[in-house]
Order: sequence, then C-alpha cells, then structure tokens
Amino acid sequence: PAMKTLLEGKEVNIDGFICPGHVSAIIGSKPYNFITTQYKVPCVICGFEPLDILQSIYMLVKQIEDSRAEVEIQYERVVKPEGNKIALDKIKEAFKVIDSDWRGIGNIPLSGLEIKDKYGKFNARKFEVEIEETKEPKGCRCGEVLRGVIIPPECSLFRKVCTPENPQGACMVSTEGTCAAYYKYN
Repeated sequence: PAMKTLLEGKEVNIDGFICPGHVSAIIGSKPYNFITTQYKVPCVICGFEPLDILQSIYMLVKQIEDSRAEVEIQYERVVKPEGNKIALDKIKEAFKVIDSDWRGIGNIPLSGLEIKDKYGKFNARKFEVEIEETKEPKGCRCGEVLRGVIIPPECSLFRKVCTPENPQGACMVSTEGTCAAYYKYN
C-alpha cells in the first residue's frame, strides 16, 4: 500500500524502485509485481553491501534504458520469489492488517499490522501507555525527503541546525536515515 500511495501521488515521478532486501527476504519478490504490471515501473531488490547497491543501481538503470519494467532480484543469495513461507505463515497467524500512519505520508489504509486478539496478552496496548503524537520540529522537511520531493540540502535545517550530533528529524537520527547518509557522503 505504501508504494502504491507513492506511485499514485502527484508530487514525484518515480522511474524505478530499489526495494529492501531485508523485507523482501520475508515477503519475496511477488508482492512487487503489481508495480511493474500496473504502473510499468521497474524494481530491483537490493542487498546491503556497497557492491550490492552499485549492481542494483546498474540493473535498474539498464531496465530503464531498455524500456523494461520487471522485478529483478539482485540479492539472490537471500531473497527468493516466494519469500519465506514459514515466516509468512507465522505473521499471518499472529497479526491482522490495519490502517497505519506513515511518517511524511499520513494514514494509509491496510498498510500496517497489529497483533490479533487471540494473542492479546502479548499486545503492549493493554498497558494503556499514553504515547504522545510526534511532530517534526518547525522547519524540518523530513516527510518531503522521505517521499522524494526534495533532497536533504533543500531543507533549511540541514547541516545548519540539523546534524548527526543534533538531529532534528527522523531522517537524521539513524545512520540509515536519508539525511544522515547524505550528510556523511556529501
């Protein structure tokens, strides 16, 4: 649902997706097929090593150059088209699909998971802990970065107020965040 939301949004023109290897190790490549068939947007499932990333970019660019839209698995040493059946069965047994809020996007119907009632004793919600709604600091454009509308330097906080030592938004907090990576490598 999240990728469909991005594809149907009018903010960006998506030429291709580099899909996450860790998620795809569980779900496989088949859930991405609708992207290539309905939207004609190529996808490459990528590993995490530098060579994986370079090869995935090459594979994606090659598809675009060849006017192809397929789901290719670069991360073949881990990802199989059918995914991990045992893990998928366990997820289906323990969780139900719900509407979920996505940072920078908002609520997307049927895009999240919640523990099923039969496993309610494991549900942290039973503790009735009040969770404050998180809001991005004033001026933070993390949502736009996540959606691909802008690149990190287009945010007025980037490298000025917002640094890895003083992160203002989620994109800078984690070393995997878009802004943190941009900060480190540019």
